[in-house]
Amino acid sequence: VFCPAHSGEKSPLPARSDYVLENFELTSLNEHGTEAFSVAAPHLERDPGGKSLTLLKPQFSFPDRKEGRWLAVSDRAWIANKGVEVRLIDNVVFTGPPSPSGERTRFATAHLQVFPKQDLALSSDSVTVTRSDSILQGQGLRADMKAHKISLLANVKGRYAPRRP
Repeated sequence: VFCPAHSGEKSPLPARSDYVLENFELTSLNEHGTEAFSVAAPHLERDPGGKSLTLLKPQFSFPDRKEGRWLAVSDRAWIANKGVEVRLIDNVVFTGPPSPSGERTRFATAHLQVFPKQDLALSSDSVTVTRSDSILQGQGLRADMKAHKISLLANVKGRYAPRRP
């Protein structure tokens, strides 16, 4: 997993913006004209060279194939040209769609890469996963957003609470 913000490099920041948006909502469409993701934030800047976007305090919503939504917030974010990759940077909270019982799985980490076209989320950082009263902690995350399968990649520790009737 490559995450420049984690590898010691500075996060991608534009040298000069070709435009700035304040207090906006945006919906990005994929090549089929359907929603890839939506985002609202107090500040966005576009890099004229790479056509990437840098956001402050974004609130993302990624559609689930079963009509649910994956929600994400972070201190900062970077969106690649054409929205093929979203990097959530610092204090990331990523929340899965509700299960049939209404529970949501919540991930907390420092950095997260989301690839909307592949329905994939990745992190190489420490991750804490909570659902109901159960907590898992580990190093690295791979989340298949379409199949709702989450894998912690190393050093996994857990505390499981019995399911409530």
